[in-house]
Amino acid sequence: MIVNYLEKIHQEMYERKLNLERECQKKEILRKDNIKFIQALESSLDENFESFSPRYIDQESHLKIESLLEEQKQIELEISELEIKIAKLNTNLIELENVLKVARENEKSSIEKESLKEKSEIMQHKLLEIQEMERQRIAKTMHDLAIQNLTNMIHKTEICIKLMDVDPVRCRLELHAASKQIQDIIQEMRNIILDLCPIYLNNVSLNGMIEREISKLRKSEILNVSYETLGESINLPFIVSLHILHIMKEACNNILKHAKAKNVYVKVKYELKNIELRIEDDGIGFTINDIQNLKRKDGSGFGIFLMREHVNLFSGRLDIDSEPGKGTRVYVTIPMDEGG
Repeated sequence: MIVNYLEKIHQEMYERKLNLERECQKKEILRKDNIKFIQALESSLDENFESFSPRYIDQESHLKIESLLEEQKQIELEISELEIKIAKLNTNLIELENVLKVARENEKSSIEKESLKEKSEIMQHKLLEIQEMERQRIAKTMHDLAIQNLTNMIHKTEICIKLMDVDPVRCRLELHAASKQIQDIIQEMRNIILDLCPIYLNNVSLNGMIEREISKLRKSEILNVSYETLGESINLPFIVSLHILHIMKEACNNILKHAKAKNVYVKVKYELKNIELRIEDDGIGFTINDIQNLKRKDGSGFGIFLMREHVNLFSGRLDIDSEPGKGTRVYVTIPMDEGG
């Protein structure tokens, strides 16, 4: 609003200056014409010409010259006044242009701040969505792993109480099995806690994070995982590395749950303005269009939806290429700010 108002004043002032300059040019032309006319009259009053001219013509010429000289003084005065006005307008225009420059910069800064605020609000909204989805997943994981296993432990404890006097040997075996199951539950709970609070990763590079996760997958002996990096590794903000790690984990979890794959290939490529992540498997594959809204009842679309949300947080791109019987390829591109 302020910029528009100042631009309007600037335009009016500039037009006023142009009008004054045009008026000044007209006065200057008139002044030059007067000078020529005066010179012509003065040349008609030379001695030779006067001796052959009637006296009344000579007097009329003198009067005309005096009148033109007076008029010339007035024109020159008006030109001088116009030049002063034009000079003042030029000064005012320069000052106004400086003010306009500052106003435009402030407006641009304000627009950029507003844009950043909107982007921040969108990002916060997406983060809340991701957090809510993570809570739902954790609740499901806790129910499926911990609650059900602990419920089974109660049943086994009740059985052991009944067998304690009747069959001590079987009671002992049941207790050993229960002890092993409790250890498994504790380990599962630790894994969930580490996923929730990966503080140990604060000083670990993206490569280190991915290598740790791949090491876990290899220990499971379910998948044969290959990992490769291309380009010069760069130091990324922890939050960026963490979200890329989550994307990779989601892709690998999908492979474990649904792909029936034997081999997985993970590649991270560092480029000047982007980081590319590629995860490829030799599993059963699927048809993308069959996953309505990327969320199916068997949960196979949930991980893809979550990966897309992680990618969208950084204005990245997620592409998935898959066909039944031909495995799946996940391509992720995360743009980076200049300077890394």
